[in-house]
Amino acid sequence: MKKDKLEQFVQDHAGGFDALEPPVMAWDAIDKELPVARKSAVRRLWPYAWKVAAAVLIFASAWMLNDFNDQRKQAGNYAVTGDSSSNPALNELSDAEAFYATQISSRQAELAAYTRQHPEIIEDLKREFSEMDKKKAALKNDLAESNADEKVIEAIILSYRVKLEILDQMLTEMKSTGGPERDQEPGKTEL
Repeated sequence: MKKDKLEQFVQDHAGGFDALEPPVMAWDAIDKELPVARKSAVRRLWPYAWKVAAAVLIFASAWMLNDFNDQRKQAGNYAVTGDSSSNPALNELSDAEAFYATQISSRQAELAAYTRQHPEIIEDLKREFSEMDKKKAALKNDLAESNADEKVIEAIILSYRVKLEILDQMLTEMKSTGGPERDQEPGKTEL
């Protein structure tokens, strides 16, 4: 291979090139021509980020308070139906309700974090769960009338399972389409 004259010259005089340093004034001139970094855009996001965080906190608190009130009402229904300690089927139902109530509550809190950009999803779930709670209340009335019939207890537990399954499906869908971390620009945090 034949070397180019320029390449040959650079190789022959490489030591001389390494000894040279640019003047300090050259770097000052280059620095003045660089664009100024924007920091004001990030500062303007802070008030909005705090407002969004407060709204999410208020929404999650209201949701959990609503669930707590529903659980308290359900406990009141058992006082009307009689002593659950005398019937093992009612004990099983109260244990299952406690388990599913905590599972549903945790899934709802997790879902609230994913749906802060789309509150209509939460409203639809609330309406659907309200209808399911009405049907469950009717089943509890049937439970009192049927003297703890096993089929009624299974239907009540099934309603909890359906709620939990709906929440799990919603969470899976939200996670697969991208959670709250995809709403941010790379390298920036919202809080």
